[in-house]
Amino acid sequence: MQIPVTKEERKAEFMEFAKELHLVPEDSLMGKTIGIDEFAKKYCKPHGKDWVKANILYKFEPDWCQDIHPGPGRGFTIFEKPAAKWMEEHRSEINWNAK
Repeated sequence: MQIPVTKEERKAEFMEFAKELHLVPEDSLMGKTIGIDEFAKKYCKPHGKDWVKANILYKFEPDWCQDIHPGPGRGFTIFEKPAAKWMEEHRSEINWNAK
């Protein structure tokens, strides 16, 4: 007994298998910039942007934030790839219980 399988089903199965083997590149953070709200949500949840400013940006002055004092009307520009790497490397230095 044969069960017919469409080309689309075979392709979907192949792509799933390729992802499991890490043969398909994951979304790259290279060159991507995000704002402080997205950074707080992705890397510092449940803390918000004010907590990020006080406990990460002003305390450590990381080089992955273009300007930690952007001034009124201007937003923070965070380079996501180096920020993600820095967060992983410095996670234990951050006071996550700070208010």
